[in-house]
Amino acid sequence: MPQHIIKESDPQTHRLSSRASIALSDQALDWIIRLNSGDAVPQEQLDWAAWREQSPEHSAAAEEAEALWQGLGPAGSAWGKTTSNRRVTRRAILGGSAALVVAAGFNQLGVLGPHLLADYQTAAAERRDLVLDDGTQVAMNARTAFSGHFDSGQRGATMYRGQALFDIKPQPATPFTLQAGPHRIHSKNGGVDVEFESDKLTVAVLNGEVDVTGGATSITLHANQMLQINGQGMQGQVQAVDAQAHTAWRRGKLIFNNRSLADLATELERYRGGRIVVMGDALAEMKVTGVFDLSDPEGVLDNLGQSLQVQVSRMPMIAVIRAA
Repeated sequence: MPQHIIKESDPQTHRLSSRASIALSDQALDWIIRLNSGDAVPQEQLDWAAWREQSPEHSAAAEEAEALWQGLGPAGSAWGKTTSNRRVTRRAILGGSAALVVAAGFNQLGVLGPHLLADYQTAAAERRDLVLDDGTQVAMNARTAFSGHFDSGQRGATMYRGQALFDIKPQPATPFTLQAGPHRIHSKNGGVDVEFESDKLTVAVLNGEVDVTGGATSITLHANQMLQINGQGMQGQVQAVDAQAHTAWRRGKLIFNNRSLADLATELERYRGGRIVVMGDALAEMKVTGVFDLSDPEGVLDNLGQSLQVQVSRMPMIAVIRAA
């Protein structure tokens, strides 16, 4: 099995205040399934409220179950309304039940969406290199989708999701414009790595320079600089970036230096497929450092469970990482 190096930046700051027992987690998920079944009566809502107020542990289990159910999105809702066995435990849900693989959940799981209209797409665990009409070379990471635009003297692309490295062919008179949500990335020449997921944008410049505009953002980035903009449009500080490390995905490696567990989950989703849910904000923000083999995402999840104080539960379309 590939070796992975993982560490917590400050384990004391990432400890959850309370952890639900497996038994209470089972009971809480039974409640959530029942309440979302379409057959629940008003009294059951009152009974659920009373159950969760019994102790801090009951409350923690309820919050965990609700967060997990929300993470399943439409797939969970459809399953809750159609399953005939209302006494389904948390272990049954996380143990590999195929009942969640329903059409109602495809959009939440990333199967449906505007990326279906893209000119270029890659599937889970697929990387692709191509050359656009203007000569710009593009390396696409897994689960990436974008379209190219070359008309009326303009050139550019629209990023729908994923990550791609654009090696822009120099054309001083015609900048290359990359649209990602409300943001635009302009460059006349240079290499830029763009990651766009759930309206979160990361732009890393390998060489040359790029202008990033949109919303409250208007900034020029130079070689070996990176900018992140979160889903609310808030711009972070410009950071120095190691271009070789940042683009290690092209070589099948993922190099993390003090980045969050949530970011790692997002990266692994591209190679595993489906969803990877990190339970709890504190755990999601845990900082990890390591070198990961993208050809073996299941091995990475195994190593997380062994190296950190976390429990990893899997089924075909979702994996859940929670405090052990």
